Amino acid sequence: MARFPDVSTAGARVPASIFARLREHLARFPGDFIPLQIGDTHLAPAVRLDELRWTELPATELYAYGSPAGWAPLIDALVRKSGARNAIPTTAAGIQITCGATHALACAVQALCDPGDELILVTPHWPLIKGHALAVNVAPVEVAYGPDLGARLAAAVTPRTSAIYYATPNNPDGIMLTPGELAQIAEVASAHGLWILADEVYEDYCYDAAHASIATLAAERTVTVFSFAKSYAQAGLRVGYAIAPEPITATLKKLVNHSLYNVPVATQRAALAALERGDAFLTEARARYRAARDRALARLAAPAACPPGGAYLWVDFRARSGDDCMPVLEKIAAEGVLLAPGSAFGDACGGFARLCFTGVPPDRLDEGIDRINAVLVR
Repeated sequence: MARFPDVSTAGARVPASIFARLREHLARFPGDFIPLQIGDTHLAPAVRLDELRWTELPATELYAYGSPAGWAPLIDALVRKSGARNAIPTTAAGIQITCGATHALACAVQALCDPGDELILVTPHWPLIKGHALAVNVAPVEVAYGPDLGARLAAAVTPRTSAIYYATPNNPDGIMLTPGELAQIAEVASAHGLWILADEVYEDYCYDAAHASIATLAAERTVTVFSFAKSYAQAGLRVGYAIAPEPITATLKKLVNHSLYNVPVATQRAALAALERGDAFLTEARARYRAARDRALARLAAPAACPPGGAYLWVDFRARSGDDCMPVLEKIAAEGVLLAPGSAFGDACGGFARLCFTGVPPDRLDEGIDRINAVLVR
């Protein structure tokens, strides 16, 4: 059918940036702003591009097209890592390299869901997963995390449900699913013939509990996604990967081929170096992030639960703003601090906001929280 000048229905349905409205207020701030809204780190990366010996690689491995599946040396190392650290046995055919975890999750939604299907999201959820679903005419169905998670999920299943998405440690609230809760998800998925999409990009930043992968319980139906951006402070290099049953990675390979062709081998080389040499970085970063978490919790005037993992405080503004904290966040933005509005993380999350405690050094974190507190006092 003729469509011009309208865009596609799915494209129009994808949410816009969650920060656009706040940036209007930020623009009025005369000084430098403090970015507490985005999930990044102030730490230098575990391995930088300029630390690598590029002449060791033949030019064909840097400047020619690479394999859509990924660079073989990185895949081989991830096979070993998957078994040793995640207890997920796999082969090279079970791993797909992607342009960050965002790309992996977008391709996974396409691989697991048809237009018209429903994708259950354990909520609060990473905001872009909802857009990934809407972009391919898949209906996101939010299920609030809480007691009896298995029963909540089972009640949400319909004949159109194709998969369950969750993150652990979770973005935005740092919740880590217990082994019992993972078993409940696996049981619901098995009982209803569903796929599981496991977002484990914060696997290396667990402070009060050990990380566990649901693929140890239901490998045959699970796509697990990881990220070098979060683990090794290499966000700008855009390297992530998925581990899945081979029929799924074969489909992911086709989707990567058509959407990107291949992740640049140069950035995969840096990811491999981080994987091989980054243990000390992970140990130090974990300790510094935990200290930042505790520092932020002790200083912040608004209530927030202590997250056992991840990079964020899930700040509860409901006592001041009800179910829509955007007016409060606008005032905070006018003081030069950005937080992520909770409405992006779930339809019932508008009274909350996400504060990243890893993105700026401790003194800047203190200053940002002091500005937030000043707004709350007023």
